[in-house]
Amino acid sequence: MQKKVILIVGPLLLAACTASDNYSEIIARSTPPSAALKAEIVAGAKELIYDPASIRDAEISNVATLPDGLQGVCVRADSKDVSGRYLGVHSIGIPIRDGKIAGGSLDHPLCDRSDIQWQPFPELERLPGA
Repeated sequence: MQKKVILIVGPLLLAACTASDNYSEIIARSTPPSAALKAEIVAGAKELIYDPASIRDAEISNVATLPDGLQGVCVRADSKDVSGRYLGVHSIGIPIRDGKIAGGSLDHPLCDRSDIQWQPFPELERLPGA
């Protein structure tokens, strides 16, 4: 029985290592986000965040390009909720297709990687209130 478990779990662990190594290479080749991409993210935040003027501690990652051409960027920040309390810093993984934002995933696990390169995102912190 133990040999069967090793035969099943072993390849899964190796596959996970391979995927992780692929992401490491992709992240190492990532490039800083363009001003146009930052502006698109800021415009989207105006529509999505309850209190855009409360955004603080904003950072943006470099843009990573996957082998299939899909790109991705992570943004993290803190903002207030409906009751006026800060929520704590959360991240969002943003896929980019053909230079345009194509959705987003709150607290995407790839955004928690220690090898992601972050830079301040002051443009996101300068949004006016509603």
